Amino acid sequence: MEKSLPATRAAAHIQGQPRSSEVSLLLVSRSAIWSRAVHGATRALGGGDVLTCDARDALARLAGTTSHYTHLLVDRNDAEGLLDELADLTTEVAAPDTDMLVLGTADSRRPHVRAVPTATSRSVAEALMATSPPRDGSIMNLAELTAALHGAMIETRYQPIIRITDRHPVGVEALARMNHPERGTLLPDRFVPQLEDAGLAAELTRLVSARSFGDLAGPFLAGRGLRMSVNFPLDVLLQPAALDRLEEQRIAAGLAAKDIVIELTESRPVDDIPMLRRSLERLRRLGYGAAIDDVGPAVPRLAPLLELPFTSLKLDKELVQQVNESMEIAAFLAMTIVQAKAHGLTVVAEGVETDAIWNRMRDLGADEVQGFLAARPLPVAAVPIWWDAWMGQATPRA
Repeated sequence: MEKSLPATRAAAHIQGQPRSSEVSLLLVSRSAIWSRAVHGATRALGGGDVLTCDARDALARLAGTTSHYTHLLVDRNDAEGLLDELADLTTEVAAPDTDMLVLGTADSRRPHVRAVPTATSRSVAEALMATSPPRDGSIMNLAELTAALHGAMIETRYQPIIRITDRHPVGVEALARMNHPERGTLLPDRFVPQLEDAGLAAELTRLVSARSFGDLAGPFLAGRGLRMSVNFPLDVLLQPAALDRLEEQRIAAGLAAKDIVIELTESRPVDDIPMLRRSLERLRRLGYGAAIDDVGPAVPRLAPLLELPFTSLKLDKELVQQVNESMEIAAFLAMTIVQAKAHGLTVVAEGVETDAIWNRMRDLGADEVQGFLAARPLPVAAVPIWWDAWMGQATPRA
């Protein structure tokens, strides 16, 4: 995806076409010089909103969807050690996207982050008008994929899961990212299907679970009462060796199995129900939770899956996002929630991005929600900052 929208808006401002509110800048800097340069640039481009805050507040603001910012401008001297986390979050923002600019020297490891070299209005204006490098959309070959798995390119992000009754965080889902030295940070749809097609799904799962277990036991997540959800493709879940590795990783991290949920992701239909039952029964005997992921009309044979020893069901986010727009979708979700609860399953609604969707899913009987209304996928160091901001305002709403 080309990150060209902010540049288009800035250029149009020179012609005086859109309203000034269409350009919204989030400025992280205590420098009066940079502040003057940024405000001068916005005036030169026809006006716009500039909100100045510290790095922690910027991170909390970018984590959710309450406000949108066309640009994030960060002074290295005032980043409070959060420059990487802020850069990570801007890669998660899309449609419309947020451009990140570093006031000073840019980080060459992150192609989407550009620099404003000097503290002048002209330099800032030129940076606001420029277009970020397009994200590489080419296909990676097997050698690149293998190198990514054996190097340090695979990273994890954590998206919070919130209990709907009291808005308290109860878990996080571990999501894979690839931080490629040339292609930049890649979202899962850019590399996970290729890894699965190359027969490398088990290796990716091993990497993500090892890192997420270490993070759950580490200083940023420990002591918060969170469970960790990890995606297991069907082919991997059916491998006895993969479950052996899972146990080894859990024990090495010093975690309880009850704090881990294995989410079954179906890249193909479940053809062997008895074999899947045996794998799930082993998981449950060991104490793990197990979730059916991305449930929608396209999931074949849901009824027999509900008879298996799962502990939770996650509703497909694209359906959840349309719950207030389609009576047919709302009826399907309501029916699925009733069926899931009849089997004793906890129901998680993914893709909750607005209060209206939250309230509708609550009324339909969902137990937990996950989505941008609470938080985007977060780097682990950003979770405590998000937690403090969320818990500070997480009172139940009508």
